[in-house]
Amino acid sequence: MISEKLKGKVTGVYTRRWYDEDPELSRIVAKLEYAEEEVKTKVAMLIIKNIIDKNVMTLDYENINDLLDAIYAGYADSRRNRWYDVNSTVRTAMQMLHDLPYEARCSVALEIKNSHKYICIFPI
Repeated sequence: MISEKLKGKVTGVYTRRWYDEDPELSRIVAKLEYAEEEVKTKVAMLIIKNIIDKNVMTLDYENINDLLDAIYAGYADSRRNRWYDVNSTVRTAMQMLHDLPYEARCSVALEIKNSHKYICIFPI
């Protein structure tokens, strides 16, 4: 397990943005940032699905409304100047990723990278 102090320096490079802490996630986000809106939405949905699929058994929610409330809690953030704030689906995916512990974020990034759907959208 990587300590909170070290997680931003795992690659040996100082990272300014939370998603640059993991090289795989950083590559995915870089591709996503400059993709067409339709592609951004598809990849964001893939990220959201992956996070929910991986975490649904450990969540303490009784129904889908509780889960959705938790996803949107705290998203009333007034910042709207980040590239991913324009598309609400992308913003939700990025917020969900941000809220994950570092190791879970890395795991999701690896799953996305190896996903058949992702490879079809962004061929290697």
